[in-house]
Amino acid sequence: MNQAYAQLERKISEIKALDHMMDLSNWDESTNMKPASASNRAEMVATTAALRQRLIADESFGELLEIAGEGELSDMQAANVRVAEQTRKQAIAIPEDLLKESKRVQSECQMVWERNRPLNDWNNTLPYLESAIRVSVEMSQCLADAFQLTPYDALMNQYETGSRQADIDPVFDEIKAFLLNEVPRVESSQTAPLPIHESFSETDQLKLAEFSMRELGFDFDRGRLDQSAHPFSCGSANDARLTTRLSADDFTHSLFAVFHETGHARYTQNQPVEWVMQFVGEPTGMAVHESQSLFMEMQICRSDAFLEYIHPIIRLLLRRKGTDDAWSLENFKRTVRHVNRDLIRVYSDEMTYPFHIFLRYDIEKQLCIGNLKVRDLPDAWNEGMMNLLGIDTRDDFENGCMQDIHWYAGLFGYFPCYLLGAIFAAQLYLACVRKIGDPTESVRQGDFSAISAWLAENIHSKGSLLEGQTLIRTVTGEELSATSYLSHLKRRYVNP
Repeated sequence: MNQAYAQLERKISEIKALDHMMDLSNWDESTNMKPASASNRAEMVATTAALRQRLIADESFGELLEIAGEGELSDMQAANVRVAEQTRKQAIAIPEDLLKESKRVQSECQMVWERNRPLNDWNNTLPYLESAIRVSVEMSQCLADAFQLTPYDALMNQYETGSRQADIDPVFDEIKAFLLNEVPRVESSQTAPLPIHESFSETDQLKLAEFSMRELGFDFDRGRLDQSAHPFSCGSANDARLTTRLSADDFTHSLFAVFHETGHARYTQNQPVEWVMQFVGEPTGMAVHESQSLFMEMQICRSDAFLEYIHPIIRLLLRRKGTDDAWSLENFKRTVRHVNRDLIRVYSDEMTYPFHIFLRYDIEKQLCIGNLKVRDLPDAWNEGMMNLLGIDTRDDFENGCMQDIHWYAGLFGYFPCYLLGAIFAAQLYLACVRKIGDPTESVRQGDFSAISAWLAENIHSKGSLLEGQTLIRTVTGEELSATSYLSHLKRRYVNP
């Protein structure tokens, strides 16, 4: 290892230490922190973010990067330099004062959202969201100038390097056209599930969640499960943290959120430990990250084999005995795969879920270019929901434009990653089957070892060695395309 590169790694490890501390601060803010602490925490986060930026933007760091990149490097080391250069370019593009302001207003806005959402209080949330969106738009212009992109492409580029509207719009349009045609047909031909009119204790739901996480490979010696207003996953290889949101009258909401976040957390826990304090040790992008959660939640955990495996365990851990038809295996399958137009994105089925992404994607683009004002967001939301799903959201802010944490926490430009992740997950599942064979019988027996090993080898252990779409193309042999995803929906819902 050349001396300059060794010195670069030491500098990056200092930056990554700050990243991990801010990650834990976000977890604490969402799970434990009291509302009265919001202003102090916002200032702490803003100050830490500014310190991180100074370390990256410093001329000495740039000089070290240039020298280190000229030496002989391994593939992982070269990728570390590449990601460091990208990170430095982003840091230089955004003025420190704007960065600090963004962290401050986003932290405050998130806390206001957590307080006001259950109260359906849009009016007292609006000024905070206006500030959060304003700084996001200002930063998008800074990034656009630096990377020679459109402002919205610059925002997406933060979460999935290389993502461009020009590339994903035709794929999204193909999916939308398919769903607009097929969703009504599936709705008219399916059998409605029998409702379960029961309540479920937090203790039993958490017991089921923890059991499921262990079965799917989560290591509780290196991670934990908590509750938050919105499910999420964060942390590092030896400290992976995920949350869920419990519902007393529907255990499936929490359980499938746990399946989803466990997919994220397994990606985190399988990152190369030796690179945990380097940029190359990070997941390669949020669309790939979402592909891991959706691979687990959708490709595996909504399959017949998995539902047949988990169904008796659910009945045992939730203490539901007897022969009630509502608790039958067939009704359970119908319940978790029922195509139903829902207000809530995270509770939506696979067929209608993309509509929620199309809505948010379009709104983000309109906000970014100034064609939509934040104060008009509820009306735009309702119009989009009516057009795509036929659902009226007027005056229902809690289940409308206040339902997701993302915009209130400053995650602006993130939503396309969800549908890209679903597309990647379908491509990866087929590639996995080609390599290890049909895993149906193993999954039915609760054996996920071959699937987990394939994901760990081909995706998790690679860190940021390759950019997201390059990694998917390398592993699957496919370009970004709707083909595998639509084939999956046809097999499971259209022609089951």
